[in-house]
Amino acid sequence: MKIDLGKVNYRKSTLRYLTLFFGLFIVAGGIVFTINANLGVNPWDVLHIGIATQTGLTIGRVIQGIGLLLVAVSYFFGVKIYVGTILNMIFLGLFVDLIIDWGYVPQPDLLWQRIILYISGVVVFGFGVAIYISANLGAGPRDSLMLALTRATKIRIGTIRTLMEITAATIGFFLGGPLGIGTVIFALSIGVFMEVGFSIIRKIKTTASFERVWEGSARHTRGI
Repeated sequence: MKIDLGKVNYRKSTLRYLTLFFGLFIVAGGIVFTINANLGVNPWDVLHIGIATQTGLTIGRVIQGIGLLLVAVSYFFGVKIYVGTILNMIFLGLFVDLIIDWGYVPQPDLLWQRIILYISGVVVFGFGVAIYISANLGAGPRDSLMLALTRATKIRIGTIRTLMEITAATIGFFLGGPLGIGTVIFALSIGVFMEVGFSIIRKIKTTASFERVWEGSARHTRGI
């Protein structure tokens, strides 16, 4: 019995990248849900939409531009940049623009419909973050900046992240971004849905993980 570890590792690596892209697409969907609900968006999207409003760029292009800036600053402060960081920077914005262009996400007028859409967006966003982080291919641009600022200032990560969110939302608001009750709801609830997402992913890995399925497929194709 002989297992080609090279092929098994290749399949594992491919699965990790597919997981990353799937997670980013889910996050992008959550972003569009919250935008279309028109109740306020997460702090960073307040900034993204504010800049888009002032420049005429698409939201996705702004997300990419801000991501590039954050990655550059993080690198300057000595934070190692991984392939997942670069892919996050490029594809999250791309997916947001694609989903908006497709026009499948509704823009409801009734308040109860907007609330449902918004809550759905927060849930989807949280699960998407858990999915792409589980790929373990590197932190996103905003997390990289958080690490950079923590190293530079020696301030606790939680404090740095809170200050980052407040700064992004404040600047975005003055640029015309949609700061609202939804922004507060997002800030208070996103951690819960991320934790639920991580819990589900851990259970999947424990019981019937994708990696086992792929490894089994590798053995099957070799006639083991």
